[in-house]
Amino acid sequence: MPRLITLSRAARLVGVKRGALQKRIRQGELRTFEGELLLADLLQAYPQTEIEDTTMLERVEHIMESAVNKIIRPASEDPPDADTLAARILTLGQELARVRQQGRRHAELVSALQQKMEELAPEAEQTQDRTFTKLKDWFMLTLASADTSADDSEILAREAFLRVMAAQVRILPSGHEFFIEGSDSILEAGLRGGLALDYGCSNGNCGKCKAKVVSGQVKKICPHDYVLSETEKGLGFILTCSNTAVTDVVLEAEEALGCTDIPLQEIDIRVKKIEQPDDRVIVLDARTPRTRRLRFLAGQYLSMEFEGLPAQQCSIASCPCDDMNLQFHIPLIAGNPVSQQLQDATRTNTVVRISGPHGEFTLNEDSPRSVVFIAVNAGFGAVKSLIEHAMALDIAENLSLYWITTPENNHYQGNLCRSWDDALDNFDYYPQQATATHSLTELLAENMATLEAPQELDFYVCAPAALLESIGSLLTAGGVDKGHLRLEPVRETVPR
Repeated sequence: MPRLITLSRAARLVGVKRGALQKRIRQGELRTFEGELLLADLLQAYPQTEIEDTTMLERVEHIMESAVNKIIRPASEDPPDADTLAARILTLGQELARVRQQGRRHAELVSALQQKMEELAPEAEQTQDRTFTKLKDWFMLTLASADTSADDSEILAREAFLRVMAAQVRILPSGHEFFIEGSDSILEAGLRGGLALDYGCSNGNCGKCKAKVVSGQVKKICPHDYVLSETEKGLGFILTCSNTAVTDVVLEAEEALGCTDIPLQEIDIRVKKIEQPDDRVIVLDARTPRTRRLRFLAGQYLSMEFEGLPAQQCSIASCPCDDMNLQFHIPLIAGNPVSQQLQDATRTNTVVRISGPHGEFTLNEDSPRSVVFIAVNAGFGAVKSLIEHAMALDIAENLSLYWITTPENNHYQGNLCRSWDDALDNFDYYPQQATATHSLTELLAENMATLEAPQELDFYVCAPAALLESIGSLLTAGGVDKGHLRLEPVRETVPR
């Protein structure tokens, strides 16, 4: 029986991006069966010498731990507990026993067939002799080839190890997948994996994270106050914030598939850090209450209110996978009262009221196309959120960032972008500075000239409102499909 493996686990196994496997599927190099890959095809596409090299896997783990920082699990996370490990090992042991039994049956069948062919050979009639000889020669050649083919024991052993250390969760009806490592709850792992799972309090009070277990084994890891009815328990419903996956699991769960699926929220957040990397922008880090986290999609913005001052629209510069820790890149405007407040009076632990989220500058997660991000000045904030989300989802084949600054503005988080470029094979960073003699539009035109088939790419642009229309026109004139182009203005103070 052919061995099948999920796309997500195959990507982890050979140490490549899901986008790389999806490209090979589109090119016909890999076959899929109900969303799973044939292991034989995977071995052919990635020879054993490459699979045995663990440096790529180690590099991906390093990227997840260091370069992307908070989007991935903390380094101090606990490993799976003994009961979970025992259950996963038991499941693998049962599967191994079934495979061994199947292997013995196949070996017996092949041996019996070989013996029968030897018995029939002397009795073959002259008219059937050529056909029988061809059949026998084919069978012996196939048998010899199987004996000398590449040993897949190493890749199977590595897959078994991954399955012990990390359970895979598949969400229906979307088909989205993610892994649970250590003692994370299903909800925590899903959010960290870039999924917009439905939830409210995240601590077992509201019941909004309720999901139905279709297959697999889960384990309750913390108590919850929300009471599931006996009928719900009988149907397999659980709270994802209070359970982890012991084995690979399939769940029926609600997900936000668009901006309209995210509710408007009002939350008091607390400032944790405020920095001014240059004269034109404030970087503000804040934290939500543990029981009132902000649900949002990458690229959205919200309204931030300081007491007695006009509301300030702010793009969220952090990833939805870390919904308690928010970051904002706020442009400083001379004479603006909010800018003055941020510079002079805002301190650590200041409480700020936020409301939202708003906006449709969000990632097309179903697109198979590579992505080009263009940020102008503080437009990097919204783009940063999209990039971190794309990294968490691990879906895009290639990501490119063109961060263009106009005179008197700087690449204030250039080191972060360079770390992505250094760590990720599929990410390219192009810092550019417009000048009086080399304008922004000239830079964009030069960039477009270097792109092959721009009509086959997705573009996300965040720039000051005054520049946005001209940038959009230049891109579409250069061959960008309007349906693949999303534009967002840098968010500023809302006039009263």
